[in-house]
Amino acid sequence: MSEMQKIVILPYRKVLQIAFQGLRIRLVKTFLVTACIALALAFMTYILCSNGMLAGIAERASDALQQRLAREGLLEQMLSTEQRSQTAWMLGIAMMISFAGIVNAMLISVTERFREIGTMKCLGGLDSFIVKLYLVESLFQGIVGTVLGIIIGVALAYAEGIGRFGTEALRLLPMNDLLKALFICFWAGVGLTVVGALYPAWRAAKMEPIQAMRSEV
Repeated sequence: MSEMQKIVILPYRKVLQIAFQGLRIRLVKTFLVTACIALALAFMTYILCSNGMLAGIAERASDALQQRLAREGLLEQMLSTEQRSQTAWMLGIAMMISFAGIVNAMLISVTERFREIGTMKCLGGLDSFIVKLYLVESLFQGIVGTVLGIIIGVALAYAEGIGRFGTEALRLLPMNDLLKALFICFWAGVGLTVVGALYPAWRAAKMEPIQAMRSEV
């Protein structure tokens, strides 16, 4: 490694500090991106938890609840293959919405920060530093948005379950199944956020300093 590279490569602690400063400066946009992620993950978590409750009716619901649902014509509908197919489609839509929102938000962030990127590169910032900066920002927003979304989704699923099945809904979804759903949602949210930020981060890193400094936003 050359002496120049040693000078311009910053430790991860400094990258984190710069990234968090940028998030605080753009607080409103940070909130909007985080809210977008939270809404998408709330929808995904709600679908998984609700589907788990429906699947638990056949195994764990009391005879009285099963008989009531059967009389209302809901039991067969809840356990049908068509219902599960609709759930899979809704999960796919939630993931696509989340991915598209993240990519769009990060691209807008790159466009608004052309001059800042140009200044950093003129001062010796390497492409790897720019990529790290954007990935750290997106990872933070992804984790916060995912956690908030999971909390909202679980709350909505249980609220609806109690409204439909009474307090028996609390035992329709065992803790192991709940933790499995939360695990899937957490890593899906964080993973989509990082993947969605890769192209905007790469684009920002490959900008020519002079071109970035001349850009009008």
